[in-house]
Amino acid sequence: MGDVRLEWLAEEVMAGLPSAGARAEVQDLLVDVAGHPGRWPAPGGEEVLDAFGARCWISCVAYLDGLEVRDIGWAD
Repeated sequence: MGDVRLEWLAEEVMAGLPSAGARAEVQDLLVDVAGHPGRWPAPGGEEVLDAFGARCWISCVAYLDGLEVRDIGWAD
């Protein structure tokens, strides 16, 4: 598994989550998705993978060199 890197925009989104617990849950979901490349969509950025945690979700696409997170959501 490669490293999970957050670019500046993702860092802003993570900082906008309501609590440290929310950020931890999203981060755990990101690490889980990154750790299972067999679940990723076909590389190329055309297919979207939606993954859900207890109170969060992420949408991402796959490329040959890893994942790009397109959206992060949180349910209060």
